[in-house]
Amino acid sequence: MKKTHFDLHRQDMHSHLLPGLDDGARSVEEAVSLAVQLHEMGYTKLITTPHIMSGVYHNDADTIFPALDTLRNALERNGTPIELDAAAEYLMDDYFESLLSSREPLLTIGGKYVLVEFPFVSMPVNCRTVFFEMKMAGYEPVLAHPERYSYLHDDPEFFQELSEGGVLLQVNILSLHGYYGTRVQKAARRLLEMGLVQFTGTDVHHQRHINALQGKLPDASTLSKLTAGLIKNESL
Repeated sequence: MKKTHFDLHRQDMHSHLLPGLDDGARSVEEAVSLAVQLHEMGYTKLITTPHIMSGVYHNDADTIFPALDTLRNALERNGTPIELDAAAEYLMDDYFESLLSSREPLLTIGGKYVLVEFPFVSMPVNCRTVFFEMKMAGYEPVLAHPERYSYLHDDPEFFQELSEGGVLLQVNILSLHGYYGTRVQKAARRLLEMGLVQFTGTDVHHQRHINALQGKLPDASTLSKLTAGLIKNESL
C-alpha cells in the first residue's frame, strides 16, 4: 500500500470527487480511481466538498447527496473499504450571504464546520462580518487554502486576527509540495510556523493532483514537527 510522504492524518476534509458537479471528477469511473488512489496512500475517510458558487456551480443538498450515494455504491462494488461523506466548499459571495441571512441550513463537516473560500482576485470586503454571522448561527467557519490568496501573502497578521476571532484555517497539502509555486509554498509554511493551521486537505480535483501528492515533500520531518498536535483532521 502506498503512503504519503507527509502523513499528517488519515482523514481528508477537502476534495472534489463527486462526479459532474464542479471542476473535479467528470465521471463515476474517474471519481472511483481518485478515491482508490487516496485510499492506497493511507486515507481511511474522505469528506468531499463540491463547490457552491453563484452563477457557476449551483450545488446544494439535492445535487450533492445523490452524487454521494452514487460514488459510495461504486466504491462498495469496487471493494474499496473507505468511508465517504460530503459537505461543500462555499464561495464567500452574495449568494452565500443570502443563505446565511435566510437561515438556510448549510452543509457541514462533522456537524459544525463550514468550509468557505475567498475569491482569488480580491478579499471580500465584509468577510469579518460574514465570519461573525457564521459564528452567531452556530457554525465553525473554516477558511480553505488561505495560503493561495496572493493578495494576502504580505499580511500574515490578517490570519492571526481571524484565528483570534475563531476562524479555523485549512492548508492544502499540495501547497506544501510546491504545486502552486514557491510563494504559495512559503505562505503555507509560514502559517504552519505561526501555529494557525487546524486542518489540512488534499483539494484533489484530478489525476495531476494525485500525482503531485505522491511526490516527496522537502524537509518533511520539520513540517511534521511544526504541525504536531495542531491538526484536527482525525477528529472529523
